[in-house]
Amino acid sequence: MSDCVSVVEKRRNEYGMTVRALSQKSGVQEDALYNILGKKRKMTASELLSLSAVLHLTFDDYRPQKAV
Repeated sequence: MSDCVSVVEKRRNEYGMTVRALSQKSGVQEDALYNILGKKRKMTASELLSLSAVLHLTFDDYRPQKAV
């Protein structure tokens, strides 16, 4: 199973977005986002949806890639 936090963090880095900027755009509190990205707590479904919308992530982005 794919690690959703890793997918979010990878895309955030690709966009060059700070945690603060992602927090402001997604509506997820900054301290909560730091805890999620630091894997100190799990992300809720609504947080996942908000972050995915800002980062333009789809369901397929979270699916593990099969080896070729």
